[in-house]
Amino acid sequence: MKQTVEIYRGGVKAMAIWDDVIPQEELKRFAAGGMGTSLVGFGEKAVLLIVDMSYGFVDSSFPLGDSSVGWTTVHHIQKLQAVAREKKVPILYSTSEWKNNSVERGLWKRTPEVTQALKNPKAYRIVTELAPREDEPVVTKMAPSAFHGTDLLRMLIQYNADTLILTGMVTSGCVYATGVDAFSFGFRVIIPAEGVADRSQIGHKVALFNFHMKYGDVLPMAEVLRYMSSK
Repeated sequence: MKQTVEIYRGGVKAMAIWDDVIPQEELKRFAAGGMGTSLVGFGEKAVLLIVDMSYGFVDSSFPLGDSSVGWTTVHHIQKLQAVAREKKVPILYSTSEWKNNSVERGLWKRTPEVTQALKNPKAYRIVTELAPREDEPVVTKMAPSAFHGTDLLRMLIQYNADTLILTGMVTSGCVYATGVDAFSFGFRVIIPAEGVADRSQIGHKVALFNFHMKYGDVLPMAEVLRYMSSK
């Protein structure tokens, strides 16, 4: 019988997304350490952050994109975006941009062919289905975390936020790095499981597992939508 992980409110347990990749012995060790056995929970003021939902990650026409998971995730995030706008929950976005020199681009492990493809400005354009409004800020980053070298922290403070609802791509990369930084700055971090995606399903599941064990809550999208609808 598989070990279950408590991911819902009220003590109701269900099979977690990572239960088919994390060995039983490891699940037991985490449980023995009290990890993942309780929820951080929502605070008083939430902000929705949509990380890197650009064509370069969402669409397989780009070498770093994956349409098989990207577009499904777009549709899930659209639901959150619509409720956030209705309930006046602030929405922030992140993306990147092309830099003509390698120092500004950073030490990403990319082939010359991938680097060439990333010169296309469309790679950094947030998909039309999630296009930000004029009053919804977009931070431009060159590192995995949306906090690194941007004004994201200042804006969250200005919103008086204590909770970050974190969505986007990719789970094991920029989403994870952003989530850890948000935790480190003292924010409650909530990840709706259907609102993030990765080109690697194993990487996706392991990243969500590790985050839920240590830093924040990985919850079903329905749970997050109920919270936002109640605001």
